[in-house]
Amino acid sequence: MSGHARALQGVAMLALTAAAGCAVGPNYHRPRIEAPPSFRFAEGATTAASIADLPWWEVFRDEALQTLLRRALVSNFDLRIAVARVEQAREQARAAGANLLPGISVTGDAAYANGSPGKITAFVGGPAVSWEPDVFGGLRRSAEEAQANYQASEETRRGVWITVVGDVAQAYFQLLSLDVQRETTLRTITARQETLDLYRTQLQGGVGTGLQVARAAADVYGAQATLADIERQIATSEDAISLLLGLAPAPVARPAAVAALPPPPDVPAGLPSALLERRPDVRQAEQQLVAANAEVGVRTANLFPTFPLTANAGLLSASLGAILSEKGWAYLLLGTMNWTAPILKGGALRADLGAAEASKTAAIASYEKTVVGAVREVADALVSLSRLREERAREEQQVAALREAVDISSSQFHGGTATYLDVVSAQENEFAAELSLAQLEGQQLSQFVQLYRALGGGWWVAEPGAAAANAEGRRD
Repeated sequence: MSGHARALQGVAMLALTAAAGCAVGPNYHRPRIEAPPSFRFAEGATTAASIADLPWWEVFRDEALQTLLRRALVSNFDLRIAVARVEQAREQARAAGANLLPGISVTGDAAYANGSPGKITAFVGGPAVSWEPDVFGGLRRSAEEAQANYQASEETRRGVWITVVGDVAQAYFQLLSLDVQRETTLRTITARQETLDLYRTQLQGGVGTGLQVARAAADVYGAQATLADIERQIATSEDAISLLLGLAPAPVARPAAVAALPPPPDVPAGLPSALLERRPDVRQAEQQLVAANAEVGVRTANLFPTFPLTANAGLLSASLGAILSEKGWAYLLLGTMNWTAPILKGGALRADLGAAEASKTAAIASYEKTVVGAVREVADALVSLSRLREERAREEQQVAALREAVDISSSQFHGGTATYLDVVSAQENEFAAELSLAQLEGQQLSQFVQLYRALGGGWWVAEPGAAAANAEGRRD
């Protein structure tokens, strides 16, 4: 066997040994977390089915809202930034993986020297290969860390996706609630203006008083001030939705105002254990833990030596004309060992390892905190929905009773058995209760959205025709 063949055989054996070697440092295992069997405040029997299993277009069936959501999922600034961050992390992971492969370069040099003992001329050219066998797995751990960081960025994007869907839906329902409040206020202004006109007519006929006219006028002005405040909130809510859609401030298309908003449906929450696989922030925290675990392996591998290999093959000649001759061929195989003993670094390498281990400990606590926080968010949303349902039912009863009180006081006033202040008091109470009911209706729908978001609502389901819709949104 020639020396050239023996050299190649040695390189191959070293490559196989490096590939079969075990990477130093701990292998990743998911921390064991005891999830509760059911969510606190969940009503009914606990089942694996969850509203979060449904895609958003089946949860939010309002056509105007769906139009807004489609636009936001294409044009939202935060989501576009998150997508770019994913692309950046993906390329970094590819670069880290490429470090496991040999590097190839082509060189060409010409040298001339004039001195003792004489003139020297050399022409060199050909490929060069450099490779560091990953004997202790430091490069593999580094690639593992980069891949985990890439996966974490993908989970961040999914988290932004859910946030965008939730923010748009909540802002939309808040806008509808303000529309209901505006309609209620307009009706109140009309009714109070009619009362004011009546009292002015009575005063001119000598059967009314100036006090009644002044008090009725004040009621009209008060309702008009409330209308101005509601319209201000409508305008700023529209501007907020426009920003979520990546647009300049503009009106938001929506159905004509209705007398009341529908209550949200009763929905199953599912099992707490499902949050580990569904919530993007939990998945992100786990990938960050995977990266921290891999970093411990990287720092451990730094305690051991490395064995870089360099191979050159090419043409070598003292004259340019003879460089292509058979005698011009030459090769060189060089293997070295680099090792900085930990003691020679003043403990810096072991300190780096200790810092990586502490970072992993923090990542474990962060993962556990994220899981417990996710369960808490679902419980908060469930109890809020339950109590808002009860509050709305009582508020509806109050509004009905106050409307009856207004009718009775008006009838008694015209019959001479009630005072004008009785009528005014009943009207003011009814107006305040109707506004409060409209606000509760919006809060219920907003809390329903919050529950869907807390459960990690169906980000993994692609809407039919989404690619075409996204392309159309980009053209807009």
